Amino acid sequence: MKDQKKKQKVKKGEYGYLAHQRKLEIAKTAVLFCLSLAVYLSGYITTGTNKNLLTIVAVLGCLPASRSAVGMIMFLRAKGCSEEMHRRILPHAKGLPQLYDVVLTSYDATFELVHMVFCGNSLIGLTVDPKCRTDACEKHLKEMLAKDAIRDVHVKIFQDTPKYLNRLDQLRELSGEDTQTGAVFSLVRAISI
Repeated sequence: MKDQKKKQKVKKGEYGYLAHQRKLEIAKTAVLFCLSLAVYLSGYITTGTNKNLLTIVAVLGCLPASRSAVGMIMFLRAKGCSEEMHRRILPHAKGLPQLYDVVLTSYDATFELVHMVFCGNSLIGLTVDPKCRTDACEKHLKEMLAKDAIRDVHVKIFQDTPKYLNRLDQLRELSGEDTQTGAVFSLVRAISI
């Protein structure tokens, strides 16, 4: 039983994170709205009118529920890495430090990356969204890295899957220790939903 619970917990950056988090956000939002409704109904049933203190508490309870609904909508819009894409990437990225289901937001746009790898001071990512502006995503990542004092990182976002897989194969051939992997991935996790 404990093994099943451990398997169900998917951390940010792991394959299936968006699908798992989507379910949690839906459940959390539903519970928060139901809680506000229950408080309202209990006040209405006990007093027979809307004009009571529990109505105010129920309305105030809608604030965190609405905030949760915004998060839920973000996760509902994000698609994540498909099973087919995961199977295609897996053999090429074996042994490389990698992240899945990364959704970055900037002031201007949202960038959904299905996969990212950091190796040899190269941070590369793959988006399957044809509307994604890869140059803007690269610029955003470079700015975030610079703000976090992470230097000498080359950022490249691909929309062409075969080119991305080819680049993964090239990175696998590189040998050497990356001293910045933890810092780069911590930053990417922190700035993604």
